[in-house]
Amino acid sequence: MEINQRLAEIVGEENVITNKADCQAYSRDMSVHMAPPQVMVFAETTEQVSEILAACHQAEVPVIARGGGTSVTGAALAPKGGVLLNLIRMNKILEINLPDHYARVQCGVVCGALNAAVAAKGFFFPPDPGSAGIATIGGMINTNASGIRAVKYGTTKDYVMALKVVLADGRILDTGSKAPKTSSGYNLSQLFCASEGTLGVITEATMKIMPAPAYAISARLEFPDIQTAGDAVTEMLTTGVPIATCEILDNISIAVLAKAIDLKVEPGVGCMIMLELDGHKVAVQDYVKQVDAIAAKHSILSAKWTDDPVEKAPLWEARHRLVPAMSRLKPGYRLVPLMEDFGVPMTKIPETIRQIQAIGEKHGFPIATFGHIGDGNLHATFIMDVKKADEWDAVKKIVLEFVELTASMEGTMSAEHGLGMAKSPVIERELGATGMEVMQTIKDAMDPKGILNPGKMGLRDSIDDVYDTSGFEPLRTGSLDVASFGEVDNEIVACIQCGFCRLGCPTYAQTDLESMNAKGRITLAFSLLSGHMEPSADMAERLYKCMLCLNCKYTCPAQINLAAVVQAARQRLVEKGYLPEIFVKLMSDMKEAGNPFSMPRDTRTDSYPVGYEAKPGADTMLHLGCVASYQDVKIIPAVMKILDAAGIDFTTLGKDENCCGYLAYLVGDMETFHTVAAANDKIFKDQGVGTLLTTCAGCYKTFEEVYPHHGHGDGYKPEHVVFLLERLINEGKLSFAEDGKQVKAIYHDPCDLGRHLGVYEPPREVIKALPGVELLEFPQNRTLAKCCGGGGGVKAFANELGGDIAFERIKAAIAQGADTVVSACPSCKNSLNQAAARARKEKLGKVKVLDITELVASRLAK
Repeated sequence: MEINQRLAEIVGEENVITNKADCQAYSRDMSVHMAPPQVMVFAETTEQVSEILAACHQAEVPVIARGGGTSVTGAALAPKGGVLLNLIRMNKILEINLPDHYARVQCGVVCGALNAAVAAKGFFFPPDPGSAGIATIGGMINTNASGIRAVKYGTTKDYVMALKVVLADGRILDTGSKAPKTSSGYNLSQLFCASEGTLGVITEATMKIMPAPAYAISARLEFPDIQTAGDAVTEMLTTGVPIATCEILDNISIAVLAKAIDLKVEPGVGCMIMLELDGHKVAVQDYVKQVDAIAAKHSILSAKWTDDPVEKAPLWEARHRLVPAMSRLKPGYRLVPLMEDFGVPMTKIPETIRQIQAIGEKHGFPIATFGHIGDGNLHATFIMDVKKADEWDAVKKIVLEFVELTASMEGTMSAEHGLGMAKSPVIERELGATGMEVMQTIKDAMDPKGILNPGKMGLRDSIDDVYDTSGFEPLRTGSLDVASFGEVDNEIVACIQCGFCRLGCPTYAQTDLESMNAKGRITLAFSLLSGHMEPSADMAERLYKCMLCLNCKYTCPAQINLAAVVQAARQRLVEKGYLPEIFVKLMSDMKEAGNPFSMPRDTRTDSYPVGYEAKPGADTMLHLGCVASYQDVKIIPAVMKILDAAGIDFTTLGKDENCCGYLAYLVGDMETFHTVAAANDKIFKDQGVGTLLTTCAGCYKTFEEVYPHHGHGDGYKPEHVVFLLERLINEGKLSFAEDGKQVKAIYHDPCDLGRHLGVYEPPREVIKALPGVELLEFPQNRTLAKCCGGGGGVKAFANELGGDIAFERIKAAIAQGADTVVSACPSCKNSLNQAAARARKEKLGKVKVLDITELVASRLAK
C-alpha cells in the first residue's frame, strides 16, 4: 500500500505493522466474524491521529480505530481491509479533578486503570462492563457500554462531559466542556456515543467521576421461576429501593453452571437474582429489610446477604463464571454471540425469557439467558458445535425470530454491545427505513468518503448475512482446507477471544502486539486449523516467541491451555519446514552430543565436587540436567552436599547422562523428542532406576507429565528436589546452623513447576524452615507469577526479548526489598542471574540469584 510510507513518516517505521501474521492476529474479536486489516499502525498523540486520518482521507483508505478489541459484534474488525489504527498506547490519565468530579483521559486508558487511580482518592467511575479490566474508555464511549451497575448509575454516555475527536479529514473537534451542564447548541459529545468509530476517532475524553459509596452489601436470591423473580424485582424498583446491581440467571444458565463449575443449587430453584445495594450503611440496611419483605411476598426460596468482600466473591461467582463456562460445557462446543444483547422494558423480562426458551425448544436448541434485569438488558447466548452446518442453520432461524421478539416487546437489539457487523443485516427492522436514512445522512456529512470503520452498523456496504465474513464458515462448509490438530482443536475453539489473556502475557507487555499475546496466537492457530492461513516464516516468528508460561491461563476466564495450542501449532510448522534455524542446530546437537549446547560429553561432570564417586545400584538416580551441568557450577555441588548430609545413597549417569528432550518437545520437533525419550527410557531401565531425582523444573515436567502422555517413562518415579527437601526437613534429617547471615529471600515460581504442575507450597515451606531466612513474595506470585523470560525456547530464539522480561522480574524483586531471588529451576536461575547483572550495571540495586538447593546447602550445619 502506498499509504504505508506516509504512515511511517508520521509515527515511525517501527510503529507501522504490515506483517501478515501480525495483521491476522487482529482479525477476530468475540463475534463470529474474521476480517484482518492490511496494515496496523500505533498512534500515541492526537496530532498523529490527525495526520494519519488526513493521509488516509486523501488516499481514500479505510481506517478502523481500535482500543481494547473487546467487541462482541465485530465493531473493530476490518471487513474492507485498510488501516487498523491501534490506540492502546494512548493510555495516559491526564487529569483527575476531585472538587469538580471529573477525570480527563486519553482514549486508550483502560476502565479498570481509571477506577484504580480514582479509587485511591475515594472516587469511582460507575460504568462497569464485564471487560472493564481490558476495555478502553474510547471503546466504551463508542458502544455506550454499561455493565452491572447501570440500573442505578446509568451508561457510559451519562458520564461524558467533553471529547476531543479527530474527524475523517484530520480536523480536530473539541466538544462539550468541564461545566456540569450546557445548552450550547447540538450536543456533539452525545453524537459520538455509540457511533462505533464511524463518525470520528475519539482521542481524549473528560469523564464524570463520583465519590465511592461508603458501604455495599450483596445478595443472592433464589426463586422457583422467572416470573416470581421478575415480579419481586419490579416491586423493589417501583417502590423506591435504589438497587445498584441486579442480575438474573434463568434455569438453563443455572444448569450450565451446575455442570461446568459444580454450582450447588437446592432443588426447585428456577431463577437466581444477584443484587447489590450501596450508600450510607444505616439507609442500606433499611433497604435490605425492604428487599427481604418484598421477596418473601414472591415465593423466595432462599436469600444470602453479605457485606464481607471475601464472602462476596463466591456469592457472585456464578454470574462471573457463566460466560466462560459456556465454552467449557462440552468439548468442541463454544459460546457464540449473535443476537445476544436484548433491551426490553423491565416488566417484560419474564415474558421475554419465556419466549426465548420457547424459541430454543422449537428448534431443539437450549439457550442460556442472563443479564441485567434491573435495566431490562438480557443476554441470550448459543452453545453450539461450530463445525455442524445444521446447528448454524438453526441458529440463523433463531436470530431472525429474536429480531421479531425484540420488536414485539418494543425493545432494542442492542442495549450495550453496539451493532458492529453482527447486527448490520437486521438493524433496519428496529430503526426503520427512515431511521437508517437519517443515520446514513449523518455519516455522509461527517465522513463523505466513507473511510471511517466501513461495513458496520447497517450503513452503506455493511454485510447482508450473518455468515458474511464469519471466521467459522470454513468449519461449517469445508470451503477451505480444514486441518485438524486433534484434541487441541477443542482448546482453540473454546477461546472466545475476550482478550483477558493480555493481563498476564509477558511478551504482550513488552510489545503491545496482539500476535505476541495468547489471543493473537490462538487466532493464528485457528487460522491454520480453518485454512485461512498456511504455515510461514512470519507465523513461526510469532509462535516461537511464546514462552509457554501459561500465565494467560490464569487470567483467562475459560482457562484455555495456550501451551498445548502453541506446541501443536509449532509441530505443524516443523512438519512444513519452518523450524527456525537456531533450533535446527540445537536439535542436531541434542541428538549427537546429548545436550543442546554443543558441549562435549566429557565436560558434563566438570562441576561435580572433588571426590564424588558414583554408587552403582543406588535406588536414587540424580538427573542433573543440561543447564546445571554446562551453564552453572554451583547447583550440582549444592544438591550433592545436601544428599550426603541426609545420608541418601544416590548415583548419576555422569558423562552418559542425556538431555531429557524437553526443548525438542517445546519447539515441536517430535521426531527428536521421541528419539531422545526412547534412549533415556532404555538407559534408565538398564540402570534399574527407582527414583529419578532432578533439580530442573523442565526436566521434572518432562519425566512426570510429557513422557507418560507420549508413551514413555514407564518403570521409575520422577521427583523434583523440592519434595525431597521438604520431606528431609520435616523428618529432621537436615541440621542447620543458627548463626548464618540474615537473608531476605523472594521466591520465583518456575512456570513448569508452578502453573504447569501446581507446585507452589513445598519450596516456600523449605525456605521458611531455614534459620535466618525471611521469605518475601513478589506481588505477582504462584498462578500469576511472571516468567523468567527463558521459557518455551525464547532464550535461544529471542534472547533480547527474554532478557527484558527477566529484567522486569528482577526490578520487582528489588522493589520488594529482597537481597536474594530463589528459584527451583536452573534455567530460571540462569535467566534471572543475567538480569540481576544488568540491574547492577544500571545501578538499580543488587540482588543475588540462587537455586533453592544452594540456599539450603549454605545453611547446613558444619
